Amino acid sequence: MKEKRENKAAVGSMKEKRENNATGGSRLQLATLGLLAVAIVLLAYIVFLSPPQQPQVQPTPTPSGTPKACPSPGATATHTVQDAKDYVARIMAMYRDFIHSDVPVPQYDACDQTWNAQITELVNGGTQLYHIKFADAPVFTLLSVSQEVVKPMLIGQDMLVTNGTILLNGKLNCSTNASTVRMMVFSDPYCPSCILGDEMIEAFRKNFSASLDYDYHILPASGGMQTMANSYGLTEVNRFALYDICTQKQGLLAPFKDCATLKYRSKGVAAPLSKEELDACLPEALNSTAFDACLPDAPHDLAFDQTMADTYGVTQAPVVLFNCQYRVLPEDLEHGFCYVHPEASGCS
Repeated sequence: MKEKRENKAAVGSMKEKRENNATGGSRLQLATLGLLAVAIVLLAYIVFLSPPQQPQVQPTPTPSGTPKACPSPGATATHTVQDAKDYVARIMAMYRDFIHSDVPVPQYDACDQTWNAQITELVNGGTQLYHIKFADAPVFTLLSVSQEVVKPMLIGQDMLVTNGTILLNGKLNCSTNASTVRMMVFSDPYCPSCILGDEMIEAFRKNFSASLDYDYHILPASGGMQTMANSYGLTEVNRFALYDICTQKQGLLAPFKDCATLKYRSKGVAAPLSKEELDACLPEALNSTAFDACLPDAPHDLAFDQTMADTYGVTQAPVVLFNCQYRVLPEDLEHGFCYVHPEASGCS
């Protein structure tokens, strides 16, 4: 009996252990499932609910040598293509190199608001290119006339070749006649030093008239037109210059200018001549109709004279250029001319 009770107790103890093991295993499974559920929820939040991380933007490196942006990509030209072509023709007429060249159609560059013309010349069986560049507004302003060569010409390295005579580096011969020298004069009708210089220029012209093509330009100077304009205004001051331009077009500049200059010197005061005083000096041979038609357009010629002066580095008056290549002071005209052109008549 005693043995039976011990067996029964052992069986009960084993049953209790199995129940306890079962209960513990269930709890462990439940804990594991709970942790798994929490992990799934967290993963879902991270994947679907958390805000996406913005990628860090790296600055784009600017490549070296990148051209600057065009400041005025849509700028419209002030002048027409035909106006620009006519201006190119005027520039080309100044140079003997282009005497047989066709006038090209210039191209407008809206970025820097300039016109560019390319001229192709056949030289010694080869091709030579020239470039003309000028600003568009308010009036055409010549910026450069350049020759495309293997080694670019050095602009600005002018050279003194003899007393009062400077060789302009990179400038082309602008004479239109191989047997004569183009003499370009820059002067101011009211400038005291210009009036004295004009006397020297006229004396030189008389001695070498057979070798010269005379071309007179106005350059307002300090002590002359520039100074007077502050007191009397441009309209009154410029009238003498405009009369010079229009009488020159009829080949009557010398008699008019001599008369008007004498009147101005006899006034004894630095004041512009009146219209009546200037009209009294107009030569009898003058075509009045053509003269009156010339005056409204003469301010454009006056602006062109300033452009010419800027092109050749002329900043003071009076100054003379020979063939657009040599700049000479009036007091050294004969010496400079004969140094440059010793074969000319009158040079020993």
